[in-house]
Amino acid sequence: MESMKNILAAILLPAALCTTLEVAAQKKSDKKIVKQLKQDIGYLASDELKGRRTGSAGEEAAANYIIKYYKEQGVSAYKDKYIYPFTFVNGRKVGAATTIQLGNEKVPTDIAFPLPFSANATVDAKLIPEVFEQDNVWMISLYADAEEAKNPHFDWEKAAFKKVLDAAKHGATGVLLYDKYGAKYEPQFNKKSSFENLDIPSAFLSHKGYKEYAEENEEELMLHMSIDIEKTNLTGNNIAGYVDNGATYTVVLGAHYDHLGMGEDGNSRYTGKEPQIHNGADDNASGTAALMQLASWVKNSSFKQYNYLFVHFSAEELGLIGSKAFVEDMSLDSSSIAYMINMDMVGRLNDSTHALTVGGVGTAKVWGNVIVNDNFKVSIDSSGVGPSDHSSFYHQGIPVLFFFTGTHTDYHKPEDDADKINYEGEAAIIKYVYNVVGKMEQEPKPKFSPTKQKDIGKVRFKVTLGIMPDYAFQGEGVRVDGVTEARPAQVAGVKGGDIITAIGKLEIKGMQTYMEALAEFNVGDETTVTVKREGKEMTMPLIFTPKEKKH
Repeated sequence: MESMKNILAAILLPAALCTTLEVAAQKKSDKKIVKQLKQDIGYLASDELKGRRTGSAGEEAAANYIIKYYKEQGVSAYKDKYIYPFTFVNGRKVGAATTIQLGNEKVPTDIAFPLPFSANATVDAKLIPEVFEQDNVWMISLYADAEEAKNPHFDWEKAAFKKVLDAAKHGATGVLLYDKYGAKYEPQFNKKSSFENLDIPSAFLSHKGYKEYAEENEEELMLHMSIDIEKTNLTGNNIAGYVDNGATYTVVLGAHYDHLGMGEDGNSRYTGKEPQIHNGADDNASGTAALMQLASWVKNSSFKQYNYLFVHFSAEELGLIGSKAFVEDMSLDSSSIAYMINMDMVGRLNDSTHALTVGGVGTAKVWGNVIVNDNFKVSIDSSGVGPSDHSSFYHQGIPVLFFFTGTHTDYHKPEDDADKINYEGEAAIIKYVYNVVGKMEQEPKPKFSPTKQKDIGKVRFKVTLGIMPDYAFQGEGVRVDGVTEARPAQVAGVKGGDIITAIGKLEIKGMQTYMEALAEFNVGDETTVTVKREGKEMTMPLIFTPKEKKH
């Protein structure tokens, strides 16, 4: 009996030893991954890079760091270069040619300034406050009364836009808004204004300016107004590495590497007065470092079914501008791209819940099988559209997946630092994503499935077209990123890429006039929608049908 025990021990010992060695090797591998993640995120989210704002020296340093890593790992440049710059309009400023003169005196810019949505034009007129004649400049009080002027929640720019838009519709050749009551929160020129340019020049005269230049001359006030609003441009840089397997289709693995800088673009949740660096360790140094790891692993893998394109996007925080530019410039669509995986904020896995959101699962039937994993509590989001760069690919008919560990109290605040990253948790997520890619090596190119989209923001209208607007579009009109199945726009024949220029007789210059137009219609109304498609104008019949009821 004792000899039998010895025989069994001799048989089982090598197996047990093998298991022990495998566990030890796995732990050693995990430690190596964690060490690399700490190094990469530690640098990318350091104060040295000052928040990696698009177009900044910090963004350039981050790009150089990523490229250096790819060269060391033998990951080639995409189409012979790693850097893909793109330039876009990022704001407005008052041009040097701007002049506002009342009577014989030029008004200082701290007292009167052009409205950011003003047309660039020159007008001369005799003004009488609150007297509105066609073919003349109107002088309109911005505030209805003293109470409105003291209200901290009064949206002065929105109110100003509506007043100027209405004046233009009724024949005004220009508008001078003024503060008669003394606002508690004085309006200032908004260089980041999202309101589109209107057809007439317009400006604002402060309460101090009104008292000094206008109050005693209300019967007749001579105005010379020459407005020059200039657009300010910013250049960002997308970074692309490539593994060329000579395959028919390419897989895109992506993550954005930009962040908020010092919060100067108005997208920070920081409420302090002194500017602070927003390091963005989770958002999205975590995804950047994860993508770098995956690129190294894929480069050294046996994966040959697809080519692999690794893209680090910039200007994601400014409206997915970098990914939109890359998709457009590279002409990426389902004819060449098999699928896209995006990682954004994957560094805060909760050790207790192991909760991980996987988005885009409804964009291809195969995702339901390949995302199965027992190590995470996976929360599935079917939609192919979300607040990150995979949306730019979804709108080109490409199946997508989106990996995300969730928001937290440090989101878009200076406190999003590297010491709060769950490095072991992120290492597990990277291995999970790598396994998904590995499973897809055994699958043919997935077939794209459109998904129902969630309403963006609070819908305040009785009707909707059912479109996803391109908020980064810089031209005149509203560019359509995508349309929802069976909603009015899709039924009318509107397609992704169309630019809506009118609804009925209402001209559409941008998002604000688009929303103003929707407010004019009711469910059941029949009208037309005019779009530009590949440079040609098309007008189609449109019916505002009721929204689909949820059961």
